[in-house]
Amino acid sequence: MLSAKGPQMRAFTQRIAAFSTQVQIDPTPIVFVGKGTTPRQNSLLGPNDSQYPFQGDVSFAHKPLSLRQQKENSKIERVMDDTEHSLINLLSNTNIEVDRTHLAQLKEEAMEEIQANAADVEIELSAIEAPKLLKKEMKYLFPQMETQKMSNVTVFNLTQKSEFDMKAWSESMEEEREKLTASFIMSANAICSTLHRFGYWADFIDPSSGRPYMGDYTNHTLFETNDAYKQMGFKIEDLGCCKVLQHACWGSHAFVGTIFTDAPVDGSAVRDILKKVTQEIDE
Repeated sequence: MLSAKGPQMRAFTQRIAAFSTQVQIDPTPIVFVGKGTTPRQNSLLGPNDSQYPFQGDVSFAHKPLSLRQQKENSKIERVMDDTEHSLINLLSNTNIEVDRTHLAQLKEEAMEEIQANAADVEIELSAIEAPKLLKKEMKYLFPQMETQKMSNVTVFNLTQKSEFDMKAWSESMEEEREKLTASFIMSANAICSTLHRFGYWADFIDPSSGRPYMGDYTNHTLFETNDAYKQMGFKIEDLGCCKVLQHACWGSHAFVGTIFTDAPVDGSAVRDILKKVTQEIDE
């Protein structure tokens, strides 16, 4: 299991939201094209292929242009350059600048909303390979998911430390629970967006309904008191009237949300997300 602890849920939510919108640029592949397996001959005896007359099988990229062709190409290049500069000036002075301003405004508003709604509490984010009990639940939670993908699933558990004891109901506890639910949903959305950007499938469980947030509707539910959480480092306390999840450090002062993905638990995508909690990762 990989895990990371941080002092502020709000800061983590901001970092992961910003990370989920970063553009990932893949390096352009370089393709080498050869002539095949044509037998070579001694270069002292002359070229083996008239198309590659120089030593080392080197040739011109194209046939030399005549003086007239060079002049015509020069005119075309000047026209293309003038057209390109005109388009750039036109776009930069109108729509492009408007779009950039609008996008910056939307991003700022989103960040302000995150700051206003996210609970500023201690958090722990752990990543573990889905245990057997949870894999049995997944075929009912995500019926549209391919069976092959279910064999290699990573589970994120995002735990927030609560002020009020989750096993003692009160109006204050209920209000805090609603706020922690909203904070989890914002962070989980950003985490899933990041994983989608890396090319992985990802979804999370809505704590208020126990159903997948992004997937198709299902009658099956998963709540934090499911026995599968015992296989992920938690304890389940049976109070008779109900069950309560217990965190190893925070006891019942804990609120847990769960995210599923087919990204490998030891892969770079999972580690990059954990680093957004803190720069240190505990194994």
